[in-house]
Amino acid sequence: MKPLRIPTVIGAFVIAILGSALAFVLWQVPQGVAQEQQPMLTYPPQDPTPTVGPNPTVMPALASVMLAEATFDMPEALDAWEVVDLEFVLADNRANWQVSDGYLVQNRAGPAFSPSIHQTAALIGDETWRDYTVQVSFYDQLNGTAGLIARYQGDDPLTATYYRYRIIKNSFRDTPRQVLERVERGVAVPLAEVQQVGFDERMWHVLSMQVVGNAIEVRMNGELMLQAVDANPLPAGKAGIATRAVGTILFDDVVVVTP
Repeated sequence: MKPLRIPTVIGAFVIAILGSALAFVLWQVPQGVAQEQQPMLTYPPQDPTPTVGPNPTVMPALASVMLAEATFDMPEALDAWEVVDLEFVLADNRANWQVSDGYLVQNRAGPAFSPSIHQTAALIGDETWRDYTVQVSFYDQLNGTAGLIARYQGDDPLTATYYRYRIIKNSFRDTPRQVLERVERGVAVPLAEVQQVGFDERMWHVLSMQVVGNAIEVRMNGELMLQAVDANPLPAGKAGIATRAVGTILFDDVVVVTP
C-alpha cells in the first residue's frame, strides 16, 4: 500500500484556487475597470475650414459700351485671356491660371504647382482700348497681393508698357500697401502710393481702375483709394488682373467698360 502524498494534494488544491481567482479578475477587467479608463490626451475641437462666402459684386455705373465681361462659369472662359509673367522666370516656373468652381484662380507656378513670389497677370482685350474702367472681385485666402492692369502694350512682358495697381493685405508689415505705377521696359515708376490701408483677407473685395486721358483713379469697394495724373500718358492697351504666383486667390465678375 502506497503512502498518501498530502503535500501534493494540498499544492494542487491551492493552484486550482489561484487559477479560479485569476480567471475571475480577468473577467471583471473588461466589464468594469477597462471601461472606466479615460483617454490620456484630449484634443481641443478644430475650427471648421473657412468657406468662400457670396461675392457682393458692385457693378460700375451705366456705361456707353461694355468692352468685356467674364463670370468664369465655364472652363472655356480662360480662352479669352492671355497669361503673362511680369518678371523674368525660367520656363518651368511660369504662372498657372485656371478656371475652377466658377472662379478665375491663380494656381501657383510650374508643373509642380509650387508657390512663387514673382508677379503675374491675366490680360484681356486689345491694344486699341484707351479710356475705360476695369473692375474685378477678388477673394484672397493666403496670397496677399491683388491688382489691376490698364493700357498694356507689347509682345514681351519684360519690354511691355502698362499701368499697374497693386494692393497688399493689412497683415503684411510692408509699406506702402498700395502702389499705382507706370511700367516701361521693366522699369516701374510710382505715380501714387498709400502707406497704411490694405485689404482684409478671406472676404470679397471689388477693385476698379479707371483710365481717362492722362487721369487714373482706383477704387476699392466703391471707395476712392488713390488717383494720379500722368504727364506723358500711355496711349492705349489691354486690361488685366494682377497678383503674385503664390496661388490661393480667386477672381470673379470682371467687367471692362467705357466711361
